[in-house]
Amino acid sequence: MPTLSPSTSLHQLRQAVASSSALPDLSGVHYAYSHAAYEAASDQRASLQTWLPRELPPLLGAGPLRVIGVGVGDGSVDAPLAAALATNHRQVEYVGIEPHAASAAGFEARLGSLDTGCLTVTTVAGAFDDYEPAGSADLVHFVHSLYYMDDLGATLDHALAMLHPGGLLVSATAPKEPLCVLTELLSPCVGHRLWCAEDVTEELAARRLEVRSETMLAGLDLGDVLTAPHGTDEPVLDFLVGARTATMTAEVREQLMVYLTEAAVFGNPGVVPHPIEITIARVP
Repeated sequence: MPTLSPSTSLHQLRQAVASSSALPDLSGVHYAYSHAAYEAASDQRASLQTWLPRELPPLLGAGPLRVIGVGVGDGSVDAPLAAALATNHRQVEYVGIEPHAASAAGFEARLGSLDTGCLTVTTVAGAFDDYEPAGSADLVHFVHSLYYMDDLGATLDHALAMLHPGGLLVSATAPKEPLCVLTELLSPCVGHRLWCAEDVTEELAARRLEVRSETMLAGLDLGDVLTAPHGTDEPVLDFLVGARTATMTAEVREQLMVYLTEAAVFGNPGVVPHPIEITIARVP
C-alpha cells in the first residue's frame, strides 16, 4: 500500500471529526500541566531564548529602551531578552502584559530577579486590547500570543500605534501546518479563527511595512504518543490539539495518529516539525 501524504491523512481526519462530538476543552490545572509538558517536549523555547537576545538588540540601537511584551507567560522567554538589552548601563523599561494572574506573577518574579540595576519591570495582569501605554515604545513583541486575539488586525494596529518611528513590532507565531491545523480542527474553545503566521504576514503586508521574516526550525518529541497515546505523554497530545483527548473516538484517534506519523521528521518518527515564524516589522 502506498504511504499517505499528510494532506491526504488530514482530509481523512477532517472527515472523522465531522461525524464526532466536540472534545472537552483544556481548563484550569490541566491546561497549565499540559502546557508545561508540551514545552518540555519541544526544543523551540530554548531556540527562542537564544535567538531573541542575539538578534533583536542590534536592531534597537544603543539608547534607553521601552519594551512591551504581550502574552509574556512566566517570563521564561522574556528574561534572556531583558538581560541582553539592559547591558552596558543602558536603561530599559520592560512592560509585560499577561492575562493569567499566576503567570503574570511568575513573569514579575523572574524578571525582578535579574541582576541588573538598569532594568525597570512593570507587570500588567490584563488584556492587551485594554492596555494604554504612558508613552511610545521601541519594541512590542508577541511570542505565541497572537493566536488568541479576537481581532488580529485591530490588535496589530493597537501595537503599531504604541511604537514611535523606527520602532519594531515582532511576532513569533507558528504556521498553520503541520500542527496548528490540529488545534483549529479539534479545539472546542478557540472561539474565533485561529490566527497563524500566514495571517500575520498578510496583515503586515497590507500595511506596507518594512518586514523581515525568518523560520525557526524546531521539533516536538511525541515520545510514546504514536504508540501509546494514553500513556505518560497524553498531556503533550492534549495541548497539541487544544482539548482533552481521553474521550476522542477510536476513529478520530486513529486518523490523528496517521497524520502525525506522516508529518514526522524523516528518520526520526517520534518527532514532528515544530517550526515558528519570526516576523519583524519596522514602523516608518
